[in-house]
Amino acid sequence: MSNREIDKADFERYFPFTPTALAIKECARLTALRKHECPGPILDVGCGDGLFASLAFGGAEVWGIDIDAAEGRWASASRAYSQIVLGDVTQAQLPQGFFKSCVANCSLEHVPRIDLALENIRKSLQPGGKAYLFVPNKEWTRQLVSAQVLSKLSPALADKLRNAVDNVFKHHHLYDAQGWREVVEKAGLEVETVDPVLSSATTVTFELFLLPSIAGWANKHLTTRWTNFPRFRRAMADPIYSLVKTAMSVADQSPTAEFLVVARRPAAED
Repeated sequence: MSNREIDKADFERYFPFTPTALAIKECARLTALRKHECPGPILDVGCGDGLFASLAFGGAEVWGIDIDAAEGRWASASRAYSQIVLGDVTQAQLPQGFFKSCVANCSLEHVPRIDLALENIRKSLQPGGKAYLFVPNKEWTRQLVSAQVLSKLSPALADKLRNAVDNVFKHHHLYDAQGWREVVEKAGLEVETVDPVLSSATTVTFELFLLPSIAGWANKHLTTRWTNFPRFRRAMADPIYSLVKTAMSVADQSPTAEFLVVARRPAAED
């Protein structure tokens, strides 16, 4: 595994509080986002529990928005945010022309009316303000080992598996690079780049750790926490990171899993 994709210090911070599969993806996104400047004030769309923001944004002024009240409580407790907005990003009353940056960490693909969400984001940005949008590549599931094995036996069954995975993760929007560019531009944002990010190795390793991570998803629904024993998991972070590193080192490093769309509000609008 390239140390440039998943930083050990990030993993050691993430792993005590999240399932391994999720920590892999989140840490890789942190690495991708750090290649860009995100000046405050920042809008974090689908902020979740605030862990990503606490690692990504340092001391900047950050507002978080999430539709889930339980996540909002955890976000408030994290102290990563200046303000928490509980509500639907398609309808929430956000300050107009206020934010210099917006980050949507794999949240917009879950919003049925993504057009309204993007329009609201655009209006909340200052003229020239930038949005950094992590979104899935519609072909990401082709890198799953289970899908590749099944495709050799029955391509139709492999497609059903891939569709089932996207349904489980509630992906309402899945596009290629050009498709995401068109969706974002239709909302009035100027797209600067659509960069492929997160390697096939992150998908393979995500799948490898997905089954043991299901316990975390179940615990989340029961207690609103991913994990109950962060001290124990903190002690296990180093050996688990070594397993992740080994698994990723033998998988394809091509960036196939997601896109990072960088767009800006036009400096002058009609």
